[in-house]
Amino acid sequence: MNLKHLSFLHKLRLRVLAILVGSGLAVFGLLSLVSWPALPIIGVAVITVAAMVHRVTHKLSAPTCHACGHDLTGLPEASIGLICPDCGSVNLPLPSPEQRESRKA
Repeated sequence: MNLKHLSFLHKLRLRVLAILVGSGLAVFGLLSLVSWPALPIIGVAVITVAAMVHRVTHKLSAPTCHACGHDLTGLPEASIGLICPDCGSVNLPLPSPEQRESRKA
């Protein structure tokens, strides 16, 4: 399968899916081998999956291009959104927590 045609977010989703499926199979395999006394392993697996998902998705907190993953920090915002200098795609930046709070009020 050629991954070059997939966008940045699609690749990110595939990585998260691979982490979740791999962790689930590992926990299932381990529990079937050592039986029920190994139930605390489920907690460790959940923490590991949460840490891996955070590690993979931490780029989404900064303004990045949704098509190629280029950092868009400091670029001027056009009326239609941020335009990536690498690939030319238009991206709508996620609002900061302060902007979200001001919209609620």
